Amino acid sequence: MSPSSPAQKPDSPPSWKEVASRPCLPGLALFAVVALLFLPTLRQGFITYDDPVYVTQNPHVTGGLTRPNVTWALTSTEASNWHPLTWLSHMADCGLFGLEPWGHHLTSVLLHALNAVLLFVVLRRMTGAPWRSLLVAALFGVHPLHVESVAWISERKDVLSTFFELLALLAYAVRSQRIRDGSASTGTLYALSLLFFSLALMAKQMPVTLPCVLLLLDYWPLGRWPGASAAARGRLVLEKIPYFVLGAAAAIVTVQAQKGGGAVATSEEFPMATRVADALIAYCDYLGKCAFPRHLAIFYPSFAEQPPLWETVLAGCTLAALTAAAVCQARRRLYLIVGWLWFLGTLVPVIGIIQVGGQFMADRYSYVPLIGIFIIGAWAAGDVASTLPSGAKLVGFLSFALVAVLSALTIRQIGFWRDGATLFRHAIAVTDRNWVAHANLYATLAKTSSPEAGEELGQTLRILAGFAQVHVDKGAALERQPGREQDAIKEFREAVKVMPDLAGPHFSLGAALARTPADLPEAISEFREAIRLNPDFAEAHYDLGVALSGTSATIAEAVEEFTAATRLKPANLRAWFNLAYVLSRIPGRASESISAYEELVRRAPDNVQAQFNLGLELAMVPGRAGEAIAHLEVARRIKPDLRQAADLIQRIRAANPQLAVP
Repeated sequence: MSPSSPAQKPDSPPSWKEVASRPCLPGLALFAVVALLFLPTLRQGFITYDDPVYVTQNPHVTGGLTRPNVTWALTSTEASNWHPLTWLSHMADCGLFGLEPWGHHLTSVLLHALNAVLLFVVLRRMTGAPWRSLLVAALFGVHPLHVESVAWISERKDVLSTFFELLALLAYAVRSQRIRDGSASTGTLYALSLLFFSLALMAKQMPVTLPCVLLLLDYWPLGRWPGASAAARGRLVLEKIPYFVLGAAAAIVTVQAQKGGGAVATSEEFPMATRVADALIAYCDYLGKCAFPRHLAIFYPSFAEQPPLWETVLAGCTLAALTAAAVCQARRRLYLIVGWLWFLGTLVPVIGIIQVGGQFMADRYSYVPLIGIFIIGAWAAGDVASTLPSGAKLVGFLSFALVAVLSALTIRQIGFWRDGATLFRHAIAVTDRNWVAHANLYATLAKTSSPEAGEELGQTLRILAGFAQVHVDKGAALERQPGREQDAIKEFREAVKVMPDLAGPHFSLGAALARTPADLPEAISEFREAIRLNPDFAEAHYDLGVALSGTSATIAEAVEEFTAATRLKPANLRAWFNLAYVLSRIPGRASESISAYEELVRRAPDNVQAQFNLGLELAMVPGRAGEAIAHLEVARRIKPDLRQAADLIQRIRAANPQLAVP
């Protein structure tokens, strides 16, 4: 080569193409940009949502990496999850930084920046396309949807599990390249990949889809599937079996832990039709927030209500059309089908078919799935650059502009995380009926004795009461349908679960249970709980009295409940009647029974049964036979065919000759 050429001078600066061929330089730049972008999170503190459970009020975590705490981390399913590596990570932070939040945030920021670099290295290794890989990694590193995973200390499990998942991918990519180059010594890399996958699952179980991702990568960009023989394809599947076994074991442990913690919703809470509809809409919402990251919130409430049919159909048609487009282009642009299936598949564990918690979707759930969308975007941009005149410069400029805009939006989103009050107020502003945000804003404000705290608590209770009332109304409607009593009871149980501190749902459940003798003890318990929550609940006092009046052991308590019911609601004639009746069954309380009947006939003189019973009670009291006959005569006038009244009058007159008719 001629020494006169500038490109050959030893001291000449490298060209941009030469820089691209050196992954360490763009990798370092990427790490610096992402870390600096998220550095403001170090000024944030802990929040009231999950942070007390994961760090600040968890004595195992704050105690640091001691042997008992490590044992606890390996065996605990606290927070309805099994993620020992996440617990150990928090313990290590507490050992290093105590409860200084900046240190905990720093760990998450560094992990996220490392994840961006690892993603770049993995894609570059697999594809040999440095700039497209860099664009994917940059989008991953700066996208506002990923602020939640980094800025929320409790979501350490996101960045930590992804770190090991990407290491597993890197080991797999290197192994695949060695196999392609004819190397026979790939066992160590295979073992490393499985080890990193295991560690990822020990931080969070969302990477269970990694075996499917590996099969996709075999198709493109590793090229191990297309053109391979049936036997070779079989071997590709067989080598994923250990991954599938590990993923299945982690999934089973997670489901059991979440069921044990009461986090998994039942089919009564979230019917399958609702879950499928929500899943279709959520997929589209993730795409929408990826393209237009606005109105991001720490919690998006799920209301267990069937979405409008038009919305469900539109979401389903949109996903079907995008899938069809990816399939049609699969031969020419392999990245389309791989990126699209990456997005769809990696969201499956959290899309809501198995509903965990009360959220409709979550920004943190998109941390890994959006990589598939970023791959589509970066490789499509590369295709455009290769077909247009000066396309590379245009695409480079637009890519830089996109990363800059997303970075600005991320800075804005990080600003909402500066403190708990700002974070939850923002969530309330951009979502509807967000009881979690109101409750956490209340908890945050209560720490400072803010006068606003009471209003936020009231808002929380009003929203939850509204949700409970939906179940109560559904239960009441089902009660009116023959054969649907058990379905009604399920709805009332859901109402109690949603709002256990509200008396109404307990009363409705008790009333439904009281119709079956075998369920009477539980009904009594529900009525008592309703009264505990609302001592002035007249109907609950009455129904509890009815339930207790069936046995001699509880009849005295029934009197107390009927007395309370008549005091709270004097117009309840049934309460007066039952009070008088149960008093008549208790020896020595006849005078109280007569007084109750007298009050009842005063309020309802045409109540034939009350007139008759009062006459019957008076007839047994010496000196009151005349009053007894008077009330029995009233009963006869109201109901002339009441033979019992006529017979009783005759017996009274016979026993009292002075009252005989002249």
